[in-house]
Amino acid sequence: MSPHPFLVLAKGRVGENGKQTMLAERLSRIQDQLAREGLDGWLLYDAHGINPVAQRVVGLPADRVLTRRWACFVPRQGSPRWLVHAIEHDQFEGIASQVRTYVSWQEWREGLRALLGSARRVAMEYAPGGTLPAISRVDAGTVELVRSLGVEVLSSADLIQVAEAAWSPEQLAAHRRAARALMAIKDMAFALVGERLRNGHPPTEVEVQQFILDQMREHDLVTAHPPIVAVGSHTANPHFVPTPENTRPIRPHHLVLIDLWAREQGEHGVYADITWVAYTAPEVPDRVVYIFEVVKQARDAALAFIRDRLAQGAPIYGYEVDEVARTVIREAGYAHAFVHRTGHSLGREVHGNGVNMDNLETQDRRQLLPGLGFTVEPGIYLPEEGLGIRLEVDAYVDGNTLEITTLPLQEEIVVLME
Repeated sequence: MSPHPFLVLAKGRVGENGKQTMLAERLSRIQDQLAREGLDGWLLYDAHGINPVAQRVVGLPADRVLTRRWACFVPRQGSPRWLVHAIEHDQFEGIASQVRTYVSWQEWREGLRALLGSARRVAMEYAPGGTLPAISRVDAGTVELVRSLGVEVLSSADLIQVAEAAWSPEQLAAHRRAARALMAIKDMAFALVGERLRNGHPPTEVEVQQFILDQMREHDLVTAHPPIVAVGSHTANPHFVPTPENTRPIRPHHLVLIDLWAREQGEHGVYADITWVAYTAPEVPDRVVYIFEVVKQARDAALAFIRDRLAQGAPIYGYEVDEVARTVIREAGYAHAFVHRTGHSLGREVHGNGVNMDNLETQDRRQLLPGLGFTVEPGIYLPEEGLGIRLEVDAYVDGNTLEITTLPLQEEIVVLME
């Protein structure tokens, strides 16, 4: 027997039936999902911060100083159990109960064996063949170690959706506020461009970008990366970001694309993320209008598909939504110009850990479940024409209905100079 048996650390923090406070809100739905998938448990593992999913699921505060590997096993029934290094056990006080400590690598291995007990099918942050990079957080060696204990390791992809990606009511409210703020900031940015053009002082892409960042601060929003403000041929680069070195002035008779994302500060903040396009002349060229209409049809087809499936009570998979939008663009002759997935999950990071609308970069076969927020953002990019259009909206699945949280939809190109 290990000299470091299970002990209780969570002083005054263990809830009803021994469930840790950090898992109390989500433990029931995790265990329900484990039963649905026929799994014996979920083995959450981290070392040196490589697995932010595990950190968030267990409620690990950001201020904890951890330099050793730890594991938390959530069984299909009963209370979670922990394995942590002896010199760091105090870092888990107030978070964990039923804690086993280890010191040596031999004790780590035996501790894992004891932690897993009779479990034979467990989930970890692993995707077979690396098919879902966003959830492939556990190194191959650790997966091999767990398998060597006679345990089958399967993907936690859908567990992550119910435990970490699904929004709480507080998160949904925070997202809606962030979405309203971003829609207003977008309008202010376009108004700034129009005013400067009418006054004969064209702004640069970087100036508009800085204006957006200033407005985000005014609205108490934070963002991990600065927004995209692209003019002319820069719109044909899906991830163009202006800098002082590459910025261009926004002059008349040019397409302008603005993509901005942000969330509220605090534990409930989740991202909103939108993209709109405008033109700096009264008459928009027919070619630009045509590409806009194709992208809009792809967006609307994807949203209609989701609504119809929800109304039928039928399952929806991420790759299917992507394929619906992609088919519209393919049939218009621009398959080569739609070079990214149709949408991504939204969460504490702008690219969250839920299902993506993707049948291009990956084939995301995860189901779109209630409580998930995501983007729909088809695009066509034609570098040879110096033209790119993307239309991005945010959506949320509420039971059997779809809520578009970034209304109104863009139905025509914004004209910035009458």
